[in-house]
Amino acid sequence: MRGPEVFCLRQKNDILFAYFLFALTSLLTSVPAQDFYIECLGFDFLMVQNLVLQCRGPVQQACYTRDTGEKGCTPLRNCVKRGWSCCKTNRCNA
Repeated sequence: MRGPEVFCLRQKNDILFAYFLFALTSLLTSVPAQDFYIECLGFDFLMVQNLVLQCRGPVQQACYTRDTGEKGCTPLRNCVKRGWSCCKTNRCNA
C-alpha cells in the first residue's frame, strides 16, 4: 500500500514546485530594467555650445563640468576623476 501514497505525495510536491517556478518567473519578468534620464548642458570648444543633452541609459549618469570648460553627461564612475565636477539634477551644469 505504500506505492500509491508515495506517488500522491510526490505529485503534490511537483505541483507546489511548478507553482513556485511560475510565481518566480512572473515576478522576475514584471520588474522592468532601470532606465535613468538626466538633461545636461553640453559644451566643447569645437562644435557643441550650450546644447541641451538628453542622456538616457541603464547606468545612472550625472552632468559634469571639467577644468577645461567642457560640459556634458557621463556615468557616475567618471565623477571621481581629477578635474571633473559632477551634479545629479537636470541642467545643473549651466
